[in-house]
Amino acid sequence: MSTSSSRRVSAPLPALRPISRGIRQWRAPLGLAMLAGLCLSMPAFADDAAADTAAASAAALKAPRQLEEVEVKANATGSAILQAPTQADLAITQPQSIIGLDWISNHVSPTADYATIAAIAPGVTNVSPAGPGLGESKQMTLRGFNDNQYNVTYDGIPFGDTNDFSHHTSSYFPAKMLGQVLIDRGPGSASTIGQATFGGTVALSSKDPTDTFSFIPTQSFGSYSTSLTHLEVNSGKLDDLGGGKFIASAQYMDTDTAKTNGDMSRKTGYIKYVQPIGESTEISFLSNYNYIRFNNPNLSSLTLQQIDQLGRNFGLNEDRASVNCACYNYQTKQTDLEYLGVRSALSENWSLDNKVYTYAYDNTSHESPYVGTKASPTNMGGYVKINNYRAWGDTLQVVYADDHGQFRTGGWYEYTNNSRSSVAIDYGRDGAIDVKPGASTFGTFNSKGVYSGPYKYTMKDQLHTGQLYAEYQWYAADGLSITPGVKYFNVTRDIQAPINQTTKTPLYYSQNWDKTLGYLTANYLLREDWSIYGTVAQGFLTPNLNQFYVPDPTANNTSPTQTMNYQFGTVYKTDRFNADADVYFINYKNYQFSTTVPGTTEAVYYLARGAYIKGIEGQATYYVGGGASVFANGSLQDAYFKGSNLDMPNVPERTAAIGVLYEQGGFFASLYDKYSGSQKAYNSSFNPDVASSVTSTIGTSGYWQAAMSLGYGQNLTGSVIKSYKIRLQVDNLFDAHNLVINSVSGNVGSYYVLPGRSWFASVSLAL
Repeated sequence: MSTSSSRRVSAPLPALRPISRGIRQWRAPLGLAMLAGLCLSMPAFADDAAADTAAASAAALKAPRQLEEVEVKANATGSAILQAPTQADLAITQPQSIIGLDWISNHVSPTADYATIAAIAPGVTNVSPAGPGLGESKQMTLRGFNDNQYNVTYDGIPFGDTNDFSHHTSSYFPAKMLGQVLIDRGPGSASTIGQATFGGTVALSSKDPTDTFSFIPTQSFGSYSTSLTHLEVNSGKLDDLGGGKFIASAQYMDTDTAKTNGDMSRKTGYIKYVQPIGESTEISFLSNYNYIRFNNPNLSSLTLQQIDQLGRNFGLNEDRASVNCACYNYQTKQTDLEYLGVRSALSENWSLDNKVYTYAYDNTSHESPYVGTKASPTNMGGYVKINNYRAWGDTLQVVYADDHGQFRTGGWYEYTNNSRSSVAIDYGRDGAIDVKPGASTFGTFNSKGVYSGPYKYTMKDQLHTGQLYAEYQWYAADGLSITPGVKYFNVTRDIQAPINQTTKTPLYYSQNWDKTLGYLTANYLLREDWSIYGTVAQGFLTPNLNQFYVPDPTANNTSPTQTMNYQFGTVYKTDRFNADADVYFINYKNYQFSTTVPGTTEAVYYLARGAYIKGIEGQATYYVGGGASVFANGSLQDAYFKGSNLDMPNVPERTAAIGVLYEQGGFFASLYDKYSGSQKAYNSSFNPDVASSVTSTIGTSGYWQAAMSLGYGQNLTGSVIKSYKIRLQVDNLFDAHNLVINSVSGNVGSYYVLPGRSWFASVSLAL
């Protein structure tokens, strides 16, 4: 008996089978041809029956997985494929790590966000100063690329902030509402969509409804007075609705977090409904809503002096005379994401997949408090920042497939409307706008058009994005697929700012960029269990809106940042052992950076020549037997600027993970350790092209963080309760105390402080 599995196979729609059959027919003779012709050291299959067995084995590894959680699954057999925390697919054309429901539901904290889950993968690092999933992730990097330099998608839909495409990890999709996290390390193929097909993609997948009815309440509690209640219901197939089914979840979490006075509460709701139409079409509807309120420390990172004075876990206090009072530093956020999807087999060869979607982010933040307002030198003032946007979009893919290959074409369009403002208020006057009594609440402009008044900025911006692509996966020979592709993208930014951020002058401006990108990938199946692959691909990053916050954006060089990626790797998969490894080289062009004007706080944006990034990555799991597996993964990377040979800042130079898993007789357990390498930061005024511009360098050493999970689940018969599961998760098992460099001001470093040991216990029932 084993617990919670994501490896259940979902049968394709009946009318879609001819398409997949062509692929399987191409795959069937691969083991024979490649073993006989290229792998002479291995025995060839002797007859057609053996070939059919090999083809079935390869197909099983490639079968689509239904992302549904089973609290306790009976009669499971041990396997490296089933137990691997991270693994790749045999058919990939760029490095990837698939993190399935087994790992998410049994081996990470129940409070986790996607960044916490992804951190087990090679090349990924994450800092969670408030505790696992208990606050915004800091410095989630992928191959050293920062959060706004790679895509995050949900069921194939890219989402993120409109200004710089960063993400708020605690504001979307908690762990219990995710079915899979897939890390693609590279720009992908022509069909990969998003604003940042640059450093890679973190692809989140929703849970699927199950075929049978279930009601699963879960209660978790643990460190920092954390309480999490989760309710999940699966309708099972509804015969009266032609086999339609849904999954619905509701979650409430309340926690003090690892930071003093860092209280946070979150409410989340989720529903996904799947409706078959005839034998060839499936319609799906999904909605996810999240509301979060949290106290946001004025000091997100601390200097060594502040750590000595205030303590390692300092966040906020309760002193109303202090700028660090929780009463002046808090935020509320509402997010939602909805889509209506259609997947249909149009004929024996043609199929279509389309999603119409919308998502929104609404943030009200009380921040940057100060002493002394226009009404009184002793009153406490602060700023209320509003940031809200809604995106509307559509993703479309049309596929023609036959025994010779697959032609894929489609596109992505998204329109986002964003309103931003920040205004000073006087808490001594019940939050009234901070102006002298009787004065205008808006403020004035001088003869040079520079604003003076309570607003830091007020603006609206729109982002129009369109991408069209075409690619052909050609089955060039037995076992060999070659996929050339081309993508055209067009991006337009519009900004209407009566008071522009930083400049305090009006700005009404629009700019457009377009570019055509090329891709070439290949995969060669040497045997039914071993493949090699290669990629040559271009990536890009849509220009940051922050570059408009300058006196003359027309003079600002805002060319899209680009990468040229070269990657080669291999994947080996059997029930006993699976492993993959890759090497890569990235030519990073047009490095965007900002520097602070000496004597001011004004930032100016430039483009440096760029950087070179190269490295090696690998991951492996070996099934020892008796329900136990061992796993390891790691990466080495070298990232340095072309013009100065300086190491890129905030880029860990290596990662590693090692662990053991056990799953048998209802018991499951894991013990693992993750290493994040050393990194450095420079003074804020440095120029990546000029080594002498660095006047201060501060680094932090690498660190290990261990975690442990223990649990037991059992199926019951003749009872209202069908099964139960209990689980204990311990993070930072050995209570390591680490600092991670964030930034340098002058010659003083500011650090993220990692929390100490934490524990979380859970019990769930299936009714």
